[in-house]
Amino acid sequence: MIWNWFWREWRSPSLLIVWLSLTLAVACVLALGNISDRMEQALSQQSRDFISADRVLTSSRPVAEEWLQQAEKDQLTLSRQLSFMTMAYANDVPLLSAIKAVDLNYPLYGSLETAPANIKPEAGTVLVDPRLLALMNTKVGDSIDVGDGTFRIAGEVVQEPDAGFHPFQTAPRILINYADIDKTGAVQPGSRLTYRYLFSGSEQNLTRYGDFLAGKLSPDQRWFGAEQSGTAVGKSLERAQNFLLLSAILTLLLSVAAVAVSMSHYCRSRYNLIAVLKTLGAGRKSLRKLIIGQWLSVLTLAALAGCSLGLLFERVLLILLSPILPKVMPQPGLWPWFWSIGALVFISLMVGLRPYKQLLATRPLRVLRKDTISDVWPLKVYLPAMLLVVLCLLTALVGFNSMWWGALLGILALALLLGALGWCSLLLLRRVTLKSLALRLAVNRLLRQPWITTSQLSAFSFSFMLLALLFVLRGELLSRWQQQIPPDSPNYFVMNITKQQLPDLQNFFDEHHIKPGEFYPIIRVRLTEINQQQATERVKENDPAGEAVNRELNLTWLSGEKASPNEVTAGVWPPKAGEVSIDQGLAERLGVSIGDTLAFTGDTQRFEATISSLRRVDWESLKPNFYFIFPEGGLDNLPQTYLTSFRYQENGVVLVQLNRQFPTLSLMDIGNILKQITTVFQQVGRALEAMVALVIACGTLLLFAQVQVGMRQRRQELVVYRTLGAGKRLLRNTLWSEFALLGLAAGVTAALGAEISLWWLQYKVFEFPWQPNYMMWILLPVISAALLSLCGGWLGVSLLKGQALYRRYQE
Repeated sequence: MIWNWFWREWRSPSLLIVWLSLTLAVACVLALGNISDRMEQALSQQSRDFISADRVLTSSRPVAEEWLQQAEKDQLTLSRQLSFMTMAYANDVPLLSAIKAVDLNYPLYGSLETAPANIKPEAGTVLVDPRLLALMNTKVGDSIDVGDGTFRIAGEVVQEPDAGFHPFQTAPRILINYADIDKTGAVQPGSRLTYRYLFSGSEQNLTRYGDFLAGKLSPDQRWFGAEQSGTAVGKSLERAQNFLLLSAILTLLLSVAAVAVSMSHYCRSRYNLIAVLKTLGAGRKSLRKLIIGQWLSVLTLAALAGCSLGLLFERVLLILLSPILPKVMPQPGLWPWFWSIGALVFISLMVGLRPYKQLLATRPLRVLRKDTISDVWPLKVYLPAMLLVVLCLLTALVGFNSMWWGALLGILALALLLGALGWCSLLLLRRVTLKSLALRLAVNRLLRQPWITTSQLSAFSFSFMLLALLFVLRGELLSRWQQQIPPDSPNYFVMNITKQQLPDLQNFFDEHHIKPGEFYPIIRVRLTEINQQQATERVKENDPAGEAVNRELNLTWLSGEKASPNEVTAGVWPPKAGEVSIDQGLAERLGVSIGDTLAFTGDTQRFEATISSLRRVDWESLKPNFYFIFPEGGLDNLPQTYLTSFRYQENGVVLVQLNRQFPTLSLMDIGNILKQITTVFQQVGRALEAMVALVIACGTLLLFAQVQVGMRQRRQELVVYRTLGAGKRLLRNTLWSEFALLGLAAGVTAALGAEISLWWLQYKVFEFPWQPNYMMWILLPVISAALLSLCGGWLGVSLLKGQALYRRYQE
């Protein structure tokens, strides 16, 4: 009997919408979860190549040996590194070099590209930067002195996986074996050293080891992974993960809303049927069995269809993304399945209990009086209980992140505000004289039922706001990444350019048709005083700003005619004589602001400058950035060199000529770094586009469910209008006008809500500068009005066909 009734009810559009809503909810959550899980694993695999490990521990001195023994106990693979500067000699040519001592486990991830291929620095041998060979007139197989030791050049270093981007590291690289450190004699008390300990292993073991280190690290030591590395890739991955989390949250919100709307509509449409069955003698127990059996049947079919559709979505997306995905994709974990089935059970219980309880409690009196409704579980009790359940679910999903909670609560508060604003916009139409009868009927219809209209406006506005929010954020992320690495990004940096070399170097570029970028003057000084107080006394070495007062800084100046290379957040640009512009982050760490005085010392000269502006410096961009920028002429009395960049993709003959003609210049090739980062950005961008498509599909179903709700309310009115002689054309135009007005009001209020939400998310979560999106204010109302008018008009036209209107009303 249960299946007979179920298959009879299956033909009902209302139950079909419930099933579609649940199916799409399961499909979206499963596909989103599987894709996110697999992409996150793949991106983590690829991104850890940039640090050559799962986790890195950095320190300015050797760490305690028991720490490394604990890593072995935790079954972690360890690789040791030490970086320092020292002099190298070959053919009587001295050269300051950047030494990196590595063991044979290096690299743990990624690949060390060398020439010849697949070699490592064994004891007694070194791998060198190709430009070092040109500068010192040596070749592979020759000997080279590094500090006090003599080594054989075994090959060239083409690319290090963890090279990073250091535009002011002008010294060429030399890789030596970790066992040869003492042989160089370069590690002495007072030497500037950087120890790096690379770890790889399971996430559980890494977490356990991280817990072991917690509380033991000193201020000069840091434990981090790829996401916390502070690089352009690490920052972008963190933003991508935030976007994927936002996509998952919006998918759940839209799914809950779609099922709630369609479920309530279906149960209300079956009040009369249950009343008739009770009148004919059906007992409460048998009706409960029918209703529960039907509901379980819907859930079973939704779970099966949703999982199948979710796997199909995942397969299609993997095929589309295959050109940029790794050849071997990791298998997803079990948590997406738990989330999808759990979402199905959670949504059905949260939005289905009360409507089905009301359906079961329908009184037989409703056969005679259509306004008889059983009030069970009052909303003033039910809604807070359900809100508590939702908060618990979201807590499990996003944790106790105050930033995310602020964004989510703000979105929910905006949904209520949008409904009120939409209602106010409709009230304005009452003061407008409308000549069209269809428009007047549509406005009167909307204003005659304020609560229903307001709820519909809230739902429509909320849906369009979420979709616009996700779409714009996706565009902002992709645009931001494209700005970081545009197609014409320079792939070479030239440093150590003297003022006398500038004309000859520019002529060289002109002869070979190379267009260089900006020539930045570089001055190396120390920050010695802050407001007439010694900087080292005001800022301790272990403080966050300690690195700015305990090492030389690279300063530059710009002509007052040029715009600021960064966003000016406070003060006046450009700086004038005796003034300086400072990075906002450094100003916060130093505890200084506009009007404070800084003193610098360089080449035995001391000079002061007053802070005139603060800049938000984008340190993750692959461009030269500076803590301090002075006005033109403010640093003329100090020795200075210049830095520039250019893009070159031809053969390397010109680069060899550049090295020979200007042997004192330092040439840095970042082409491979750009290629790696571009690959990751493309991969993440495709993933974001896939997530947007899934969420839009879920949002479209919600809009369809919302439009369906209004159809039943309009059937009786259409019957009355037809009885009074209204023609089908008038009624058709009235329906189109009504939904167009709803869409227009919802679009305007959704644009307002999306703009507010974008300001919060871009500024607080994604750390983007916010700018008003004027195009959204135009497109969103137009699209929402057109979409709702087409959807509502099409459904309304079906009600006006022949005798269908009367039959559906009799249902």
